[in-house]
Amino acid sequence: MPEHSNEAQIRTLVENWASAIRAQDREGMRACHTDDIVLFDVIPPLQIQGVEAYQQQWELFFDADPGGPGSFEPIDLHILAGEDVAFAHTLLRVANSTARLTLGFRKVNGTWLIAHEHHSFPWE
Repeated sequence: MPEHSNEAQIRTLVENWASAIRAQDREGMRACHTDDIVLFDVIPPLQIQGVEAYQQQWELFFDADPGGPGSFEPIDLHILAGEDVAFAHTLLRVANSTARLTLGFRKVNGTWLIAHEHHSFPWE
């Protein structure tokens, strides 16, 4: 697969986003998202709209998780990419738990950005 393919670009975006979360790099996280990001989260509020509210929601995660290796690791990322819209799903290692993550992407001015996130934990 060519390095410039849509799938490769999205994979790099997800890796950069996850790295920014592990480093608690707020600007790095913001750079990965559309301004109108929609987040379905595991803690209230369950639906977040807009990048500012998105960043505020992550402060709760940063308060509870020190970051670093293993704190936010996608496992077996699957991507389906069109020309300007794509989605992906993966299991996600979060501290000592495993969550599910679905992402929606839009290509904006030639750059892939995350437009939607849906985080969930399985309940057994």
